[in-house]
Amino acid sequence: MKLIRATLTLFVMLLLFASCKKEKFFKGNTSLKISADTVWFDTVFTRAPGSTYPISVTQIFWIQNRENATIEVDLKLAGGNNSPYRINADGFSGPEIKGLEIPARDSIFVFVQCSLEPNNTTGPALVMDSILSKVNGKEQKTYLAAYGWDAHYYRSPQDTLISLCGEVWSDKTKPYVIINNAYVPQGCTFTIKEGVTVYNSSRSVLLVAGTLDIQGSAAEPVRFTGDKPTFSNRFLPNQWGGIYFAVGSVNNSIRFARINNAAVGIRVDSLPASGSNNLVLENTEILFAGQAALAGITANIKATNCVFGESGAYSFAGILGGNYEFIHCTFTGYSAFGSRQDGHFVLTNTLRDGNGFIIQTKAMQCRMVNSIVYGFLEEELFIDNKGSATFNTDIQNNILRSKSQPFSGNFYNQDPLFTSTSNYEFSLKSNSPAIDKALVLTPLVTKDFLNNPRDIKPDIGAFEKQP
Repeated sequence: MKLIRATLTLFVMLLLFASCKKEKFFKGNTSLKISADTVWFDTVFTRAPGSTYPISVTQIFWIQNRENATIEVDLKLAGGNNSPYRINADGFSGPEIKGLEIPARDSIFVFVQCSLEPNNTTGPALVMDSILSKVNGKEQKTYLAAYGWDAHYYRSPQDTLISLCGEVWSDKTKPYVIINNAYVPQGCTFTIKEGVTVYNSSRSVLLVAGTLDIQGSAAEPVRFTGDKPTFSNRFLPNQWGGIYFAVGSVNNSIRFARINNAAVGIRVDSLPASGSNNLVLENTEILFAGQAALAGITANIKATNCVFGESGAYSFAGILGGNYEFIHCTFTGYSAFGSRQDGHFVLTNTLRDGNGFIIQTKAMQCRMVNSIVYGFLEEELFIDNKGSATFNTDIQNNILRSKSQPFSGNFYNQDPLFTSTSNYEFSLKSNSPAIDKALVLTPLVTKDFLNNPRDIKPDIGAFEKQP
């Protein structure tokens, strides 16, 4: 009998506990506090044929319970199973999530992604849906919006290369997207016309064994970046591998390009057998690389009116010798995302092992005139000329942040007074010491980085201060 009474007592207590637990949910009229009325994805590439690529970045918003008791929330995509969006909240996902508990005065995060179908238009097309949040029969709506952008996809299976031999990219209305790796074989030329935008997946490297010809213009530069167009270009290094000019590649030309967010923006390997330049760069910007904006390994590079920098380690690294010429260029190192302790402009005629011992040397030739090398360190030059090979420099009339005088040529160690280093605007303030201090060269450099005219007393660096 005692056992029966004890069992009945426990059963009643469990009923009471269950009843009390149910009563803890708020059942009155309430409204949720939602952090955004619209979740914007900006621009997202539409799906490549036969692929789930790409999926957008993940956007996050939160839903807050403003009551003093727990509430139960149901979430539902208005588009249901056919919605291009998908949601996840508290570890649950699906077009509909029921019974999410939000404790009193607490909140949950909702994660949203989208994968958009091709729209067959020449520009981005708006794709919308909404999330319906329901509490005690009352419904609130959060809009979802993205611009779907059709693209030209160039896709290779993982660890293989897709050939761009003879390709000419000229479409300004639809971007080109390289998925995995692309290749320009020896004897082939790959041409990119003005106004073209090239996006690259996280594994992408553009490998050039032949010739790359980029024909941008001041009004319509060619752009390279990672494949997440919703993001700003800033502060996003290592979004793709970069452009790699392999041994044997010759006569490459890049004019009016903006190359951002790579691991190494451009890497050039080995002097060409013919003695011609591996690479000529004009009016080109390479910023926000994880390691180096421009790297040459025993290479032959000529650059005029270019901007290099804001990278994790180096604006320029000339390694194991080579032949380099920089005229009216600007090299910068103000970014906080790198943890560098050495200068961002490097010249060395050596190759060293992990212990610092020289294992190989090659001749170094560098000419730098009317250029700027500046950043947050007191010494922004790293010069290693201890190898047995020759090390010749022609360094004239530059602004260099250096505590010593590593070159025989003259230079100024003065802040160039860029317009805004925090906003990465490397034009010159009106009181910059670079103004009117450049040498007048033969042949004349008549235009600057933006294709503005240089006056009869030109300025040092890539930018000419305009009247």
